[in-house]
Amino acid sequence: MADEKELSAGYNDFASSNETNALNFFVSSLISKIVSTSLPVVVTAVERNGKDKGAGYVSVKPLLQPRNNKGQGLQVTNIPKLPYFRLQHGKAAVICDPKVGDIGLAVVAKNDISNINGDNTPKVPATFRQFDPSDSFYIGGFWGSAPEVFIHLEDEGTIAIEAPQEVTIKTKSAKVEAQTMEVTASSSFTVTAPQINLNGAISGGGAGGENATFSGDVSAQGISLTTHTHTGVQSGDSSTGQPE
Repeated sequence: MADEKELSAGYNDFASSNETNALNFFVSSLISKIVSTSLPVVVTAVERNGKDKGAGYVSVKPLLQPRNNKGQGLQVTNIPKLPYFRLQHGKAAVICDPKVGDIGLAVVAKNDISNINGDNTPKVPATFRQFDPSDSFYIGGFWGSAPEVFIHLEDEGTIAIEAPQEVTIKTKSAKVEAQTMEVTASSSFTVTAPQINLNGAISGGGAGGENATFSGDVSAQGISLTTHTHTGVQSGDSSTGQPE
């Protein structure tokens, strides 16, 4: 069996060859134990503030285990309440908050961040703690399963939106400019507005070639489709005059 010191991180015969190398090994080992930079983690809990508020917090568990001097993995513990990243500038944001099981990166701050509460006023660190995993920020989105709800952008000029349940757009004014536009609805298509203006030629008919039908009255140049009268009515085989 190899000597235990040989399994210590970075230990080799060179480290013990003189005092300088031994000191270098000691300092390197000390730094590796107390200084953290970033950690691959998995999300174990999510604290969401809702879509009408800012981003919330996650609890995470490191995906890499520390090792003892025999090379055996040690148990890892949860790191609670890390602020998570949301793509946001001012009041504009893309809301896609983390879910339990997501894989991400805990980026460790230099100092204690517990006094930072989301405003933009500089704070004095609550303690002299440094490079501690509990003072991390979570950035997610690594690996993961195949998405089922997404916006897919390609640089050749295409955007695809996949939302199996519903897409809701709320705005004061909406405009779509396109050379061609097609809407396909397998069940129904409803437009509700106090006034509907259609500019351009209109053609219609059902999928089987039936004529288009309308609910309610339709008028053209002031003549009602349901209540108009005809001139020149007389018995026999004669046709009626033009509608009025």
